[in-house]
Amino acid sequence: MNFSRQHDTGRTIRLLLIANLAVFILQNIPGIGSFIAAYGSLIPRLTFLQGQLWRVFTYMFLHSTTNIFHIVFNMLVLWMFGVEMEGLWGERKFLLFYLTCGVGAALFSLFSLLEPMASITPVIGASGAVIGVLTAYAYYHPQRQVLLFFIIPVNVKVLVIGYAIYSLLLSFQSGGTISHITHLGGIAVAYLYLKASPTLSRWFRNKTEIWNERAQRLRVQQNIQKQKFFEQQVDPVLEKISRQGMDSLTPAEKKILKKASSVDKERLKRHGILPFHLFK
Repeated sequence: MNFSRQHDTGRTIRLLLIANLAVFILQNIPGIGSFIAAYGSLIPRLTFLQGQLWRVFTYMFLHSTTNIFHIVFNMLVLWMFGVEMEGLWGERKFLLFYLTCGVGAALFSLFSLLEPMASITPVIGASGAVIGVLTAYAYYHPQRQVLLFFIIPVNVKVLVIGYAIYSLLLSFQSGGTISHITHLGGIAVAYLYLKASPTLSRWFRNKTEIWNERAQRLRVQQNIQKQKFFEQQVDPVLEKISRQGMDSLTPAEKKILKKASSVDKERLKRHGILPFHLFK
């Protein structure tokens, strides 16, 4: 862990907590709450068949207004395990991971389209993203223990695997108010992200190095071409000006100065040439 960043640890977590709590308050305001629920929840049929794709993002900031434990549990788990992961990764990487898990979990609700009732059942909550954070914690600290129901000590890796199996089994059952397929999606996306991240990082790093090298070569070539242009065309015109004055220039030579002004105006200024009146 990079302890030099400890004083900033938790800022992203705090912002996520504030965002979720703010939306939860709005959900409890008559009129506003029904609007948020109607247009912010993840409804598979509307999302994937009618193109309302913003729902794969907004749904994770909504929670049940009739079951206070829904938001309390999600925010508690996010705070308990997310602070350390943010400290390990930094703010930007943690936020990217969190949102990726939430959106990725939402994509698993595509399977709900196979069942008519499930395809129109709203899905809300940060559970997919939060369970992804817990999965990351188990990935980096597989031997640590947590208190299940705040009582029973359980290995965090075993807890995540057990919950994945539980969600998988219940995903085949119809009905209910909990989207187990979304929870399973959060675990799956988190695991795939963590396994693929080093490979993707190397790939992007290699690509970035290649792009930087190409850009550097291009800049060198451009500088060489600019230097040749000044040496072969501009410098003779500047010498003529120093000998005979600006009025001695031909239209072609003025055109060269105009081009030189667009290529490197500062270089002309250093020679005391400000030929703006030539370009009218």
